[in-house]
Amino acid sequence: MDRKLAAILAADVVGYSALMEKDEQGTFERIKAGRKEIFEPEIARHHGYIFKLMGDGLLAEFSSVVDAVECAVAVQKGIAERNEAVPEDQRFQVRIGINLGEVIVEGDDRFGEGVNIAARLEQIAEPGGIYVSGKVAKEVEKKLAFGFEAMGEQRVKNIVEPVAVYRVNLHGQPRRRLIKAPRLRNRWLMPAGLAVFVAVTAGTVLGFQGWWKSSGAAFDEASIAVLPFDNIGDDPQWERIAEGITEDIITDLSQADHVLVIARHSSDVYKGKSADVRQVGADLGVRYVLTGSLQAMGDRVRIRAQLVDATTGADLWSERYDRPDEDIFAVQSDVTAKIANTLGSQVGVIRKSQFKLAQHKPPNSLTAYDTYLMADAAALTPVGGITKDGLIEGEKLFQKAIELDPQMARAYVGLAYVYSLMVGYGFAESPEQTLSKQMEAAQKAVELDPNNNEAHGALGQALAWNGEWAQALVEFERAEALAPNDADTLALIAMNIAASDSARAVRLSERAVLLNPHYPNWYNYGLYWAYFFQEQFDKSLKYVKLVTGPSINERSFLAMLHGYLNQPDEAKQAAAEVLKEDPDWTAEKFLTKWSVNGVHETELVAEGARKAGLRACATVAELKDNPNLIHVKSCDAERTKAAPG
Repeated sequence: MDRKLAAILAADVVGYSALMEKDEQGTFERIKAGRKEIFEPEIARHHGYIFKLMGDGLLAEFSSVVDAVECAVAVQKGIAERNEAVPEDQRFQVRIGINLGEVIVEGDDRFGEGVNIAARLEQIAEPGGIYVSGKVAKEVEKKLAFGFEAMGEQRVKNIVEPVAVYRVNLHGQPRRRLIKAPRLRNRWLMPAGLAVFVAVTAGTVLGFQGWWKSSGAAFDEASIAVLPFDNIGDDPQWERIAEGITEDIITDLSQADHVLVIARHSSDVYKGKSADVRQVGADLGVRYVLTGSLQAMGDRVRIRAQLVDATTGADLWSERYDRPDEDIFAVQSDVTAKIANTLGSQVGVIRKSQFKLAQHKPPNSLTAYDTYLMADAAALTPVGGITKDGLIEGEKLFQKAIELDPQMARAYVGLAYVYSLMVGYGFAESPEQTLSKQMEAAQKAVELDPNNNEAHGALGQALAWNGEWAQALVEFERAEALAPNDADTLALIAMNIAASDSARAVRLSERAVLLNPHYPNWYNYGLYWAYFFQEQFDKSLKYVKLVTGPSINERSFLAMLHGYLNQPDEAKQAAAEVLKEDPDWTAEKFLTKWSVNGVHETELVAEGARKAGLRACATVAELKDNPNLIHVKSCDAERTKAAPG
């Protein structure tokens, strides 16, 4: 692994999408001209090398830190001059960060802390500004006449030690002559920052609609992944809020018809990584990638978001918000709206009437929202898995969030799932009482926010677990209609209907996995149940083996599946493990526990049990005559009367 000392320049562009909306053809042509006449020549004249292009920025390497700073100043001054000839609503600004440090050389790419710090400096710089590290300022202070304003030591993401930050005073002049970029002809005047888009080739934007049908893309619809918003700082509260904003934007976008939105669980694999959005697009099979960051500054918060075309790296839209911290929910809604409008203008698949921005009521309190996020982390998404203590702690925190904000429907949704998990994992001292609490919480969530798909999903599950299947299906239909592309909602419905409507459960499960390729463990339950009752035993076996921490239920299915697949040795071993844990196991007992009562479903379980050497006393012929028989027949009885129909 080769290492070397280098000056790294990171640049970021804002404002591109507004120009595209106003004048797509002209903007495209200006980008093409500017690529040749602004950034590439400026970096080349200062002996630099562009080693990475991203959707909204670039990274360049310089052997001389003086060259790097001079290049940055030349770029910003050139941009300022050109902006004078551009209407104010079309002006375009760039942020630049520069660091001097050791980098890892791997082919044409560069990695390591030297690169990371430059990128972090760029993120905290103001539009039109240049931020440099203390190493850079010290190296060039006697070689260049630019002033350097100390910004203090700042902690930046994923860097252990604080970084001394300086802002370059652009009004000074260097000791060496700055090379000015040539003026472009007026008709090619462009907003600043074209170097970010040097990878954009002719026809990329204008030929978009034809591309979508001819490219062989993984999805035949508009598709987007929202990467975890980056918290610039080390305050755990804002880390949680950054995660919450990410999830809320995913939830809102999932409500748009005809748009595939990758679930958070899959996009989370890129958290804390410097991922190339084009690679992300290829990995997840999406056309668009949204990236963003959050930085708390006293009682204000700065949120930045960029929407990128993952096939080219071209920036479609970017925005920077500087608001009081209590306004972050309004920012989230604005970000989501602008993404929707951008997608609509590009592919025409999202209409305003279809996009339901107002459906999820924003919290009234930042403290309540943070408490809700802590509850979710403790109870529903813990790193070490679901535990009784975690559920108890989550219940307390969800209730505290409700005390702080009685209108927070999502907190009631969280409570409903806490109670369902307490029952499902056997932690509830009184299952009947806990199921009653589950129902109350879910009903309150729907009452507070009737357009919240998660609330309807939670109510559907509560009704199902309380034996009210007809009404449960109504709630599941409503949840799916509100968010047809929310992977968790689809997987939840599939898990609950797998034994009653396995064909639909398979369709929903497969759709959920498409939307969430790095799906959580609980998706596997709906998958293996649905495939089993669809008699796709090989697929069911695949997913039951993927369940982490398998229980007697998974071992029961393993035994039956091996029996159906004519694998007697494996079936015998799995059956032995089932009987070791529950010597009284029977198919009747299993089906009663899980409220499975369809003729086809009971026959499959009974026959599968027999094939595995487990007990199932009702014969297939008897079940055809009276499907209720399997729930009352005793293996020890010589004769059994049928249950009342």
